[in-house]
Amino acid sequence: MDHTSKIRVVVLDENPVLVDGLNFLINSARPLTAIIIPQRDQKLCELIKKQAPDIIVADPAYLDRVLCEEKCDIASFRGQGKLIAYCDVRESQPADSYINKGFSGVVTKTVASPRLLRAIKAVHAGDVVIDQAVLAMTERSMPELDIDPSKLSRKEEFVLRHVALGKAMKEIAADIQLSAKTVETYKYRAIKKLDLRTRSDIVNYAISVGWLQH
Repeated sequence: MDHTSKIRVVVLDENPVLVDGLNFLINSARPLTAIIIPQRDQKLCELIKKQAPDIIVADPAYLDRVLCEEKCDIASFRGQGKLIAYCDVRESQPADSYINKGFSGVVTKTVASPRLLRAIKAVHAGDVVIDQAVLAMTERSMPELDIDPSKLSRKEEFVLRHVALGKAMKEIAADIQLSAKTVETYKYRAIKKLDLRTRSDIVNYAISVGWLQH
């Protein structure tokens, strides 16, 4: 397998033993390869931009501190890569808080190694992956929503599902070969039918009907 076909992964955590262990695990799984970030004076944000990983597995609390110290926003930090929150289950937040920050997955540090590896591959493929422990917490904290998906047409459901996955209107339009304006119309109809107002509402709805479970 050549280098370009591998999924390049960076692990960020304040615990170097944990980082070394995950790097070893990642390098043992095809088609993943771990990018080792050197311990230098250079800023982490600059190193990440230079390495341009496909996936960044990061402790969210550690990442928040780095971004604050280096005055870097999360969008420019991740570049074209995707973020997975690798969090302590005792400190984890409802799933929508991570999704709204720009993460494409949430995995707790108690999850088994094969599930973490599957999550990395799934997020790289374009899915949103949320750990069962975080899903359970999210469901307990959610407001009551109308979760009857039969209200939606097939195209409305398709559009709303992909909005919850974080896709842009142009991407969704290309997937179903419609104009972005038409896709916006389907999204508008769907959120009106279900009385959803914010992105958090959409993510919570998607969790309620099982769209974000993996």
